[in-house]
This record gives sequence, C-alpha cells and structure tokens, in this order.
Amino acid sequence: MKLHDMKLIVQIILILWMFCGSVTAQPLFQDSPLLQDSGEREDWMGTYFQGRKIGFTRVQTRWTPKSVKLDSTVFFQIRSQSIDQSTTIHQKTELDPDFKLRSFSILQEITGHRQQVEGKMEANRLTYRMKSRGFDREKSIEFSPETLPSSTFLLNLMAKGLQVGQKGIVPLFLEPFQMLVDLEFEVLDKENLDYEGQPVETFAIKQKFSGIESTLWVAKDGSVIKETTNQGFESFKESAQVAQKLDESLTVSSLITMSLVKPDRPIDQSDRVRNIIFHLQPLRSPDLVPQDHRQRLLKTEKLPNGLYRITLEVKTEAEQNISSAFGTPGPDPKYLQDSAEVQARHPMIQALARELAGEQHNVWQVAKDINRWVYLNLEKELVDTVTALDALHERRGECQSHTFLFTALARAAGIPTRIVNGLVYSAEYAGFLYHAWPEVYVGEWRALDPTFGQDRVDATHIKLTEGTEDGPFRLMEFVGKVEIDWFTTRRGVN
Repeated sequence: MKLHDMKLIVQIILILWMFCGSVTAQPLFQDSPLLQDSGEREDWMGTYFQGRKIGFTRVQTRWTPKSVKLDSTVFFQIRSQSIDQSTTIHQKTELDPDFKLRSFSILQEITGHRQQVEGKMEANRLTYRMKSRGFDREKSIEFSPETLPSSTFLLNLMAKGLQVGQKGIVPLFLEPFQMLVDLEFEVLDKENLDYEGQPVETFAIKQKFSGIESTLWVAKDGSVIKETTNQGFESFKESAQVAQKLDESLTVSSLITMSLVKPDRPIDQSDRVRNIIFHLQPLRSPDLVPQDHRQRLLKTEKLPNGLYRITLEVKTEAEQNISSAFGTPGPDPKYLQDSAEVQARHPMIQALARELAGEQHNVWQVAKDINRWVYLNLEKELVDTVTALDALHERRGECQSHTFLFTALARAAGIPTRIVNGLVYSAEYAGFLYHAWPEVYVGEWRALDPTFGQDRVDATHIKLTEGTEDGPFRLMEFVGKVEIDWFTTRRGVN
C-alpha cells in the first residue's frame, strides 16, 4: 500500500490560509475606520475546492491608536475513511500603529495533536518558541524593518496605495513555517465583483513565491472579496452564517486525486524496476531537482514558455555490505539534532533507540533494524500523527509519521539522518504520489523506506527536496504542475 503524504495536505491548507484566510480582515484605508481612534470588525470567508465548500475563515480585527490586533480562526473539514482529519488553525497577531510586527502566536490542531509557535519582536530580531508533544525550544532570527509577516502584509501594501501595473518584491516571514521568502506581486487591473447582489470595485493582485501562485481581489476598504490559487482552491467573502455552512467533508482520496501525477503509461511490476529514465516538466529551474548517487540529471531542455524539461535517471539503491562503525566522521551536525517534529532527545525515543541498537557496532545494521521495527510496529493509515512522539504513542500513521519516527530513533542512536520528500509510484493509483522517506549517513548517504519496509528504496522513488524545515514547503513547486513520462532501462529482482 502506498501512503500519500498527509503532511502535504496540511501544507496546502497552511499556504491557502496564509493568503486566502488571514488577509481577509485588513482594516480599512480609504474612508477607513482606522482613521478613528479605535474600533473593531469581523470578516468571514468560505473556502472551496473544486466547487465544494470545505472550510471557512473568521478574522476579528481590533485597533487603537497604539496597536492593531488580529485574531483569526481557520477551519478545514477533512475525513480519511472514518477518521476525522479536520484541521483548525488559530493565530493572534499584534502590530504597531505602522503595521509592523510586535508579536504572534499560532496553534495548529489536527486529530487531537497540537503544535504551537509564539513569536515576539525584540529590536531587529524575532524570537520565537516552538512547542509540540515532548518538545519546547526557542530560536531567534534577524528581522529587518522591511520584512513583513505573511498574515498581514497586505496592510502595508494598502497603506502605501495600489495602482494598476504596480509591481514589487516584499520580503515575508511565513509564520507557520518560520521561513523568510520573497513575495512577488503585481496589480493586474481593476475589476467589479458581485458581493451580496452589489458590485464592488476591486484591485486584482497576482502574487507568487517559490512557484506558488494566487490571485486576490481586494476592495478599496481593504477586504478580500475573492482569492484563487493554482492548487484549485478558491475563497469568497461571505456572511458568518453562509461561511460556516459546510458541505460534506473533503476526503483525503479527493486530495490524492488532485496531487496524483499520472505518467504517460503505467509501470508494470514497478517493484522489480532497477533503473528508470524519467522526463519531468515543466520546471521553473532545472536545479530544483537534487542529484545524488541514486539519481542524476542526464539532459536539460528549455521550453518555449521559458520553463524547463529535464531527463533524470533514477536507480534502486545498490545491494552492498557497509561496515561503517559508530564514531565515523559524518556530515553537518544538524542531521543529529531534534526538532518539533523529530524529538530525538526525548527519553522515550532515546530508550527505544538504545534497545534497538543493542550491542551492535555496525551503523548500517542498526539503521536497518530501526527501519524494520518502524515498518512492523506502525499501522499504515492515512492519519497525520504530526510528530515522531505522536507516532510512537499511537502506533499508526502515513509516510511522514513513519519517517519522523525513524529519523528520531536513528538520530537518537547517533546515526546522521535527513528527511527527503518526493514522488513514489503507486500501482493502486497507476501514478505517482507525494511521499517522504529518510536517508542515513553510514560513510555515504543511503535511502531507506520504513513505510514500505525497504532497506533499499526502489527506482520509482524520485527525490524532489531534502530537509524537514522547508522540504515539504518546496514540494509546492511541483504539486499540480509537474508531468512525468518514462522508459525503463533495466529490470531485476530486489
């Protein structure tokens, strides 16, 4: 059974929220209540996928001469078979009178699991604290005066005034991902949209970053009337009553269908394919796809639209004996660190890692033992258990859950491990699903798959990104856009 990356679904939801949800309560500018000393307002938007209502956003804005405060709640109704996978995201943001960030907090809840981020500005640094089950850590980054929080950046654009044809680049801080990115925007035109039977004049604004695009229609009062994304989602300004009236739950299978990459023809006996040549297109850059000992770029072609088509060779991991011992110099120390998703220092993780490693001195053998334990002890379910510790407690999850738990155990055992994200072929769907798996450093990087119990990942594993911090986020470069065709060069028995 090929398990789809549920984390990717949450990723899409978070990105949709950043641009379809949290910008809906921008205080007014022309004829603006913000010109008064204080006030408040509430905005609602309904969110749709392929024409069906799947969620809503509520944003309450309060302002005084000393601050602007936004309190938002985003809800998406999702179900996987009989399991409620609905996601709720709460964010509170406080700005100074010039709409510069003072503080924020985010609480994400899915299937009973919680992750929280709290941030506060101190001079030109942002200090933020991440909390999840068994994890509590504080970090800080430089935060220039030009940088804006993604949840409220539209305030700044509106305050400076919008004109048709206006273009620019805005440095953004993505609060849910704790990342800095550059947002490109362009004011395309003025358009009249219908809202509750009345025409509303709006600015149509196109925005994109890291291959993710959306268009929003903003009224002169700063409210977002409509937004569309290149993932097939739409949001519309609605009354509170209409926004909260939902259709049947969005199913995980429908999201799988959305992100499924169908090749030009099925791959028969895909588990026996040892070497495949793939063509991937269209790509913003040929450098988006990483290369390593298992996959290499054979050819790059520039398409008429300025995008690229690449020819990529991917191999099954070679079968060979590895005798690397613990203590062998490794790569960057970050591959042994813990995180909010990979709690490698937690006592339960540490204890299990010691038990699995035993007296074994061969690093590669310990990695294979951990891989087998995770494969045998986690039920394969389309449930996002969010972190390694959650997966260990609940003993179930999808590919990201398996990978997080493997990574935490391997790092706790002293094995440098990194998480990769990409595509894997599913005979069930006759196409490629987005997937996650780990790589361990045992004198060289080797890829395993605890979801499928593979000590050597097969040639249908196409790596697209590396890393837990922004790897899943960068998958959005490919979702809904990449096309694949292939031809087999060699088969064999795994």
